[in-house]
Amino acid sequence: MAHPWRILIVGAGIGGLSTASALARIGAHVDVIDDKPEISVAGVGFGLRINGLRAVRDIGLLDDVLAIGHAAPGIDNYDADGTLLSTMSYGSQDEGLPGCVTMSRIAFLELAAKHARDNGCTFRMSTTVTDIEQDADKATVTFSTGDRADYDLVLGFDGLHSQIRRDYFGEKYGPRPVGGVAWRAGLPNRRKIMQPIICQGYGGKIMLTPLSEDLMYMVLTVAEEGRPRYDTSRMAEIMHDRAAALTRGSEFLADALEDVRHAENVAYTPYSTVWVPYPWFRGRVMILGDAAHTMTPYLGSGAAMSIEDGVVLAQELAKDQSLVDAQLNFMKRRLPRVRAVHERSIESMLEEFDSVTEETYRARIDHLRHDEPIANEYANRLLRMPY
Repeated sequence: MAHPWRILIVGAGIGGLSTASALARIGAHVDVIDDKPEISVAGVGFGLRINGLRAVRDIGLLDDVLAIGHAAPGIDNYDADGTLLSTMSYGSQDEGLPGCVTMSRIAFLELAAKHARDNGCTFRMSTTVTDIEQDADKATVTFSTGDRADYDLVLGFDGLHSQIRRDYFGEKYGPRPVGGVAWRAGLPNRRKIMQPIICQGYGGKIMLTPLSEDLMYMVLTVAEEGRPRYDTSRMAEIMHDRAAALTRGSEFLADALEDVRHAENVAYTPYSTVWVPYPWFRGRVMILGDAAHTMTPYLGSGAAMSIEDGVVLAQELAKDQSLVDAQLNFMKRRLPRVRAVHERSIESMLEEFDSVTEETYRARIDHLRHDEPIANEYANRLLRMPY
């Protein structure tokens, strides 16, 4: 192009902020808007496996991520009574990177926002898009504040309930419930665990993930149809009771379950997925990350897929090619990879939930003992593939 790319990113989440830095590093002028008044996020922690760590390295964030995160070599699988079934590796330390690093979501967002600002990106909070007019040379955006600006590209990183997807791709690609929910809470790391623990229960699992020597977070995943409303004043109690039901009174993890009773930051998230078929652009408007491909968190790669999107798009925009060629080449690289991870994440969830009866629970335990390590190695190799 004769001038630097002018790009608007809608959504200041993990994918949007990471992409802002990736684009700024190729010389783009980047504006970021978000409908919230400040940088914030639901949930407690998340992890980046080898592919996500590669991606943050490509945008210059790796050292800072390693500083705020906790490196975890693998996962220990237990049954409801506390019998160790298998230990699964996150894979070899390719390129000197840990297999997985877990961290606080808000700490990552604050880090990514500072990095984007330091790279020259501008931010406008409490702002939304009310209209986009496209022609051969530009997209003219009208904001909720009433002012307008011209861009070469508008990127919707506005998540599961994306306004950009709804307005420019249609309602038919909206979120689809998949029959599962997650309860999350930050807890003291009394056991001083150094890598995640998964306890397979009857119809779901409890996962403990260390964020540091002193802090961890619990994720409780269970099958749940419909979207019941819960008393927000009883969330900690409800999460405790759900977790206790999974283990049917076992003493294993009883200390962590007791801590849940006193948790002040319980988050409840019904699982939904989004899959927008090819292509993820309509002229100069694109959707990426969860706006295009929300997945269940069962490969721990939803956030990483969003960061990868930004890195790959920046690589294509840096080449001597037209916008539409950059978009098409982006799709060529992203679609098969994201689809494979998206599909495998749903399969993993359904396999876990098929464990309610004594018979299906025992079959699941046998799978975790003998077959899950091989399934995990497939995931490791899938994620280690170049993006």
